[in-house]
Amino acid sequence: MLVGGMALAAAGLAACTTGGRVNGRAEGRAPRVGRDPVPAVHLIENHSSALLLWRRAGVRNRILVHLDGHADLDWLPDETIARIAAASPDELSGLERHPYATDGKTLRGYGVGNWIYPAARLGMVRHLVWVVPDGTLPNRDAAIELTRETLLTKIQMVTVEEARSLSVDGRVIHGVLLGLPVTVCELRDLEAIREPVLLDMDLDYFVTRSALTSETSETPRIGPEAVLEALAFRGLRADFATLSLSTLGGFLPPECRWLGRALQRMLVAPGRTATGAEGERRAAEEELASGRGDRAATILRRLVGQDGEDPTLWYSLATALGVIGRDAEAAEARARAVALDPVLAHDELYRADRCWTGRRYADGVAGYRRYLRHAPSSPFAAYARRREADCLMRLARDDEAIAAFRAALRAAPDDGDSHFELGALLTSRGRIDEATRELETARRLLPDRASCALALGTAYAIAGRADEAMPQLEFAVDRQPCLGRARSSLAALLYRLGRYDEAAAHLEVAMELRPSPDPPTRELAAALTRRGVPLVRVSARP
Repeated sequence: MLVGGMALAAAGLAACTTGGRVNGRAEGRAPRVGRDPVPAVHLIENHSSALLLWRRAGVRNRILVHLDGHADLDWLPDETIARIAAASPDELSGLERHPYATDGKTLRGYGVGNWIYPAARLGMVRHLVWVVPDGTLPNRDAAIELTRETLLTKIQMVTVEEARSLSVDGRVIHGVLLGLPVTVCELRDLEAIREPVLLDMDLDYFVTRSALTSETSETPRIGPEAVLEALAFRGLRADFATLSLSTLGGFLPPECRWLGRALQRMLVAPGRTATGAEGERRAAEEELASGRGDRAATILRRLVGQDGEDPTLWYSLATALGVIGRDAEAAEARARAVALDPVLAHDELYRADRCWTGRRYADGVAGYRRYLRHAPSSPFAAYARRREADCLMRLARDDEAIAAFRAALRAAPDDGDSHFELGALLTSRGRIDEATRELETARRLLPDRASCALALGTAYAIAGRADEAMPQLEFAVDRQPCLGRARSSLAALLYRLGRYDEAAAHLEVAMELRPSPDPPTRELAAALTRRGVPLVRVSARP
């Protein structure tokens, strides 16, 4: 599926950049990360902006070393890839999706969850090395779980053949996904690479405890020096680096945004020791983490006196002052931080997002409601209401969730995700007519989303509308061949229609993908066996 030979227009704008244009070819002896200065280091707000930078630099045919708590490799429709390929620089920036967008155009551009896929399709990247946070892959069983629960269940258009190609060697995963060779490992298992790479770091790597749970810590679990030293030890060479702050969406706590400038400095000037201010900042963090807000505030006051233009210092000072009950001073410090870095104005939303991604749903409800009380006219209010509803749904507070989804849709009637989630919830409550209306709207707004087709097909099947359910379930399997639930649902409908051999074929694949099937799948397998239809169980991979 990799497409080469396309003429790429220059595009992209970094939040903070060092170095200039690179020609995209790995020529000569590139700098050794952590030992030599990397000539081009770009600090960006949202990770998807890396695609713009690579286009501007003329990047071609590179190995991408991607340190991140997330794969960022979901699929996009061919029409979207064509728009990206044909776009001018200004048009390309307009195709980047905001993390909080609710305008019904989810798959018409690229965003933080899928930007690597177009880079591969356009010939920029030929091999992805996803370095997951330490602790994600402690053993082979964890590697298998990551393969099944993340790589195969969450990414659309991965073929069954690609699933079978995946292998686990100890803690390392190898294979092909969406036509792109992929390696997944922890930093300790990163193999030597004999050519200069594209180095890409999401700063959530430093706070994410596991790529399986997406739970993050308040402070870095590992320092940038340790990561760069590990990369240097492995002899990694890079001539181009991208660093993503990724605070929007709750991936990096606002208090940790200082990591961006610090890491950029270490890549550009690796021989320089940490500044005294950096050492004091870390001391303040340790005091704050230990509940000694007074000591942290003393250190941070001194630091803002030395550098009053650093928003992260003001923000940390506001946090410390809040801990010790100096609310008026905390509000003043926070206002200074926001004036210097407007992204921090929505810090309550980012905190609520961290609860959502970390599956702390009760805290998420409280956080989103607090944000909406303080910022009812926020441009991100519709997103916050949807996330509030998502949390309520997972807490089984269904009536509140339905009301919250309705409120979100009043604010953003074209938000396909809200229609989809509401429809799925109404289906679970047996309100099939209402569910069908919501899911039909979701399918119209998100025509390429397998999960929407699966949900609508399921609702039609429950309503006895088999003729309408069939194409929806077939579409879901076509779009996401490795989604076991889609295969099982299609198999169940085929069984009801007396098409037993076809049902068995889909059920076999579902059971291959998930060797511990749920009760309905086991019951369907038993029913087929009783009818004399043999099921050939293929050994599950990896």
